[in-house]
Amino acid sequence: MEPTLRAAVEAVHASPLRAVLNVTGGGAQSMGWVMAVPGASKTLIEAYVPYARESMIDCLGAEPGQYVSASTARDMAVAAYRRGARLRGGDRHLVGIGCTCALASSPPKKGPHRCHVATFGALGFAEYTLTMEKGRRDRWEEDGLASMLVVQALADAAAEAEATGDTDDINIGNIKNSDKAAMIPIDVVGKHVVSPGDVMERTSRPLGDPLEYLASGECDVVEYTRGACTAVGVAPRSNNCVVLPGSFNPIHDGHRGMLRAALSLRPSGAVAVYELAVTNADKGTLPLDEVARRAAQFATEELDIGKTETENDGAVVHHPRLWLTRAPLYSQKAELMPGATFVLGHDTAVRLLNPAYYGGKAGMANALNAIRSLGCSFIVAGRLSSGGDGEGCDESRFLTLDDVDVPEGFETMFEALGDWRQDVSSTELRAANEGK
Repeated sequence: MEPTLRAAVEAVHASPLRAVLNVTGGGAQSMGWVMAVPGASKTLIEAYVPYARESMIDCLGAEPGQYVSASTARDMAVAAYRRGARLRGGDRHLVGIGCTCALASSPPKKGPHRCHVATFGALGFAEYTLTMEKGRRDRWEEDGLASMLVVQALADAAAEAEATGDTDDINIGNIKNSDKAAMIPIDVVGKHVVSPGDVMERTSRPLGDPLEYLASGECDVVEYTRGACTAVGVAPRSNNCVVLPGSFNPIHDGHRGMLRAALSLRPSGAVAVYELAVTNADKGTLPLDEVARRAAQFATEELDIGKTETENDGAVVHHPRLWLTRAPLYSQKAELMPGATFVLGHDTAVRLLNPAYYGGKAGMANALNAIRSLGCSFIVAGRLSSGGDGEGCDESRFLTLDDVDVPEGFETMFEALGDWRQDVSSTELRAANEGK
């Protein structure tokens, strides 16, 4: 391995970058180079070669309009990124790499010999296009140059990861660089590109404010952890998550207690998540400044029964994730968060199981079947009624899952939260604050 190439890979492994590679048509030598340099386990999550048509369709979820194009490289990068987030969880230093090539072949290609590489992560896209002079190199040499371009993309992403600093340097509503000097990536490709026959272009498309990206409809979910944007367009490892949806205006001890109690019903290692849908079927989309205000509440949130993170003083804590979504309906949430356990209050469970919202019992059964097929389930917490519960009783009483009419055949999807109870409401807190 030439010294410049090795130095670039060493720099990648020394950075906080984590990567999944989707490479096809060429560029496959890059995977061997990345794994040949010590430290690969710190960087590489997975490398995949969707070479056959069927494999590419499976990778992307649909057949690309053109197999070798900048747009297909972007789609491959996004697919790789989402794969990494599902495997490892949210990480703002995670990137997906997509590479698709048309290189020298037999019989000879009529079109240009070219390579498209893209990276995608919480900071946005970077795109590389390399057109190679026909006849200058054989297939192995062209593949080597395409592979160098993949390493170049990794080196550039590693430099960006180094420059963005630690989690505490990130704020809700934007991604702010730390005061660290940016690492200058090693130029892996430059000396191998021979003008005028070879042409290389690099462009970047910063994501900007993840909240604006979400509100625009470019993605359906954004994850924040301790105030940092840690995932875009994917709900990481949702099958290991206990999710409490709500409006959180404001968040209060009732929310915290409910999520804490629900988390205790799941195996050690389950992840606590608050979910705030920014769109509502009746009220439209929340203004960005209001989303940012509510989201900022979670930057310092902790639960005292955490099972995955430990502070230096030995106290065990858990830092819940925040998922901002465009999924107001539970059928939509389930599609975004397959395998998740949702935590509901009694009143929400009653609405969820009201056939009127589905056009009848058959529609409700179809929706519940779809949610169940995605591996989702529900934990239902009790709620103090305000009196006049429709059963001829004007006195307040504590309503639980036993008071919910769960349709026959769906009972196993619902679990009671047990004896947990904490009578507090966001409405009352807002009224109290407004009265001060």
